[in-house]
Amino acid sequence: MTLKRMTLILYNSYDKRRWHEAHKRAIARAAPVCYAFNCNLAIMDFPCTREDIMSIETTIGDAGEYLRRLIESNRFSIVDSYQPQFGIPIATTSKPDEKKSITPEEVAQLLFKKPCGLFIGLGRRGLPKEIFDFSRYHLDITKKRISLETCTAIGIIPAVISTYVEVFSRNQRKLYI
Repeated sequence: MTLKRMTLILYNSYDKRRWHEAHKRAIARAAPVCYAFNCNLAIMDFPCTREDIMSIETTIGDAGEYLRRLIESNRFSIVDSYQPQFGIPIATTSKPDEKKSITPEEVAQLLFKKPCGLFIGLGRRGLPKEIFDFSRYHLDITKKRISLETCTAIGIIPAVISTYVEVFSRNQRKLYI
């Protein structure tokens, strides 16, 4: 069974008009994580162009090498709205709606059937209500309702889900041996 792609979608809840250092740092931090865990990276509602992205200077992620690799392999997107190719929309939160709640294990299982786009809100406000309403599922990566700092969430979410994917893949292979 072919694994579908997970897309980490950084949602800008900072300033939507001005290109800030915080935007650049979040992208620079997310790129090596996405590259390491075979995720796509998308940024949503960011006040920037592809040229702005290409001119990011950073010491993070091997001086931007992983961001360049994502761009070159068409695994990086700048969007103003959710794109169908992202698959099933999932809001990440420490306060999931019980009716929409999904576990990391269930997200990993979904990835064997369909791609998934996981929203991560940047800034103190996090994700807006419209994203929670739009998302089919709400994921609390800790399963304990513990709020994580944005950069921590950017690292933890793909790592945990990828670990479950690998475990499920290994167990599937054992069934055929």
